[in-house]
Amino acid sequence: MLITNLILIVYLLVLIYIGLRSYARVENYHGFFVAHKKGNYWQVTGSLVATILGGSAVIGAIDAGESMAGASTWFMLSAAIGLLVLWPLTGKITRMGRFTLPDLLETLHGPSAKQIAAYVIPIAWLGIVAAQLIAAARILQSFAGIDYTTGVVLAGMVFTLYTIAGGQISILKTDFLQAILIVGGLLLLTFYSSKYLHQPSGQLTLPGFPFNQHFRPVDLLILLITYATTFTVGPDIYTRLFCANGEKVARRALLTTALILIPVAFMIGYLSVTGTLLNGVAGQGASLVEISHRVLPPWAVPLVVIALLSAVLSSADTTLLSASIIIADILSKNHFGEKTLKLTRIIILLTGMFSIVIATQMTSIIEMLLMALAVYSGAFILPVLLGLLGIRSKSVYVSMAILSGGGIALAGKILQYTQYGHWSNTLIFVAFIINASLLLMGRKPKSHKKINAICKTDGI
Repeated sequence: MLITNLILIVYLLVLIYIGLRSYARVENYHGFFVAHKKGNYWQVTGSLVATILGGSAVIGAIDAGESMAGASTWFMLSAAIGLLVLWPLTGKITRMGRFTLPDLLETLHGPSAKQIAAYVIPIAWLGIVAAQLIAAARILQSFAGIDYTTGVVLAGMVFTLYTIAGGQISILKTDFLQAILIVGGLLLLTFYSSKYLHQPSGQLTLPGFPFNQHFRPVDLLILLITYATTFTVGPDIYTRLFCANGEKVARRALLTTALILIPVAFMIGYLSVTGTLLNGVAGQGASLVEISHRVLPPWAVPLVVIALLSAVLSSADTTLLSASIIIADILSKNHFGEKTLKLTRIIILLTGMFSIVIATQMTSIIEMLLMALAVYSGAFILPVLLGLLGIRSKSVYVSMAILSGGGIALAGKILQYTQYGHWSNTLIFVAFIINASLLLMGRKPKSHKKINAICKTDGI
């Protein structure tokens, strides 16, 4: 454990060092928010991979093995599907986008849509940041012997500090390193798990894939609607694309990321089943911890710990920055400038501290993640997708669609954990139906021509 702790300290110091080095490269708010739009193919790909393979997603999916078995593979397969749906729209997004998803909504549907989004998204994203911190604390608690609360505070302080220092520049740099560590760690776990079970991983049948008694086709449909779509229309995904050095870089990075996620999905599914076969313990990282302790040689344990912590921090920093920029935009009343940069750094600090408080009070990972994403998907997926396809609606209808869709989807997720859980999926479907109905009722005529006019005005 001593060696693990020493390597862990060195790793965290390296992240802080990268952030402090990046501070000097933040010449202005444009550098802080979109890395001067100079992100190359490797940086954008690495950042996408690292952001998507967050600790809550990886650990939560592997923990789901007891109930979902091999069907937990669908978590990352859904993410890949969401990115492939987004791929044809990459050009429009990079041309029409500015700093955040609410900016894009303003272009598509007007200022009111941006204002609603600017209030709803940070609230949902706080849950995701907290979920990453919970996962980080579980990792530090299990592998380094650090108290849960101390783990939350330590992880929260590290990623908050380097995010404040370098913004998108430091995130692109740290994410590239973290992406390599995450994929490498999963490969190590899969390889040694297959040796431990005395059969090649490629020959082990994943029980219950693609479906089983706990994961039916309707559950896959709900997962695609509430999870996969957040990768087609996601603030964190879009901020990666906004940092790319041109449309070509963004498209190549997006496609590469989707292709990487496919084998990773099956590794996660395999590890999910392995954890259940080894001890049947699930929940809050127990399966992943058990696998690591049972199958890894001593020298590999520190590397996997760093990989898992990378998964957590790489998602937490991007989510934290996205939410903070949106809040700063509200407070600065859309007047981006050097004052906004200072304000954003203060908000990052406050948001990071608030997330730490939430994570110390709540300990569920996958439930918090899926609940936050359900609210987001019910509110924003259709307004953005329909807008990109040329269907623009009146502001009042867009606002009603966002609020009703997000609210009903949240109610559906809450209902899932009550005696009326059988109505949960129905409510989520209703959320999307009402959202679509309101958008179509308020549709503006010939909206695609207006979008084209906007693009031409901006030199697109």
